[in-house]
Amino acid sequence: MNSLDLIKDLYKYNSDVRKKYIERIFKLPADERYKDRGASFPSLVDILMHIVDAYRWWFLFALNDKLSEYKSLRGKKLYTKEELEDEERKIDSYVADFVSRLREDELDRDVKFENRGEKVSIKMRHILVHLIEEELQHRGELNALLWQMNIEPPITEYEDWKVSKSD
Repeated sequence: MNSLDLIKDLYKYNSDVRKKYIERIFKLPADERYKDRGASFPSLVDILMHIVDAYRWWFLFALNDKLSEYKSLRGKKLYTKEELEDEERKIDSYVADFVSRLREDELDRDVKFENRGEKVSIKMRHILVHLIEEELQHRGELNALLWQMNIEPPITEYEDWKVSKSD
């Protein structure tokens, strides 16, 4: 498997597993899922929304050099399951389409944009890999928070996911 195929596969994996975390967290009582836990973002739902918003920031705004138009989804409200799923579905569809059309030669393309008055140049492959690790980092954080609550997170190992997709 070449690096582009692996990136595409990991985006599909993250997409599938993300939905399991949304399901699991919205089975919790509202006071538990919205409680400020002192983590990277206050609540379990806020962490999920950050994952979704990170994709929006990069794919809709940074890649199109439109950060001046960006409005964060995080911290604005207590998102319901339906609202979070709707935002996740919209960006997930956009990202899946974008990633599926990528070619190997595009991975080393310099992406240029302006962020807070600073001109930024970053390789497409670094953006793609960053978002993979960003989501994995926050899923690990969700795992730790769920374990602290004595709740088993919906951990799905990549190999198990891959085998389930080949059935």
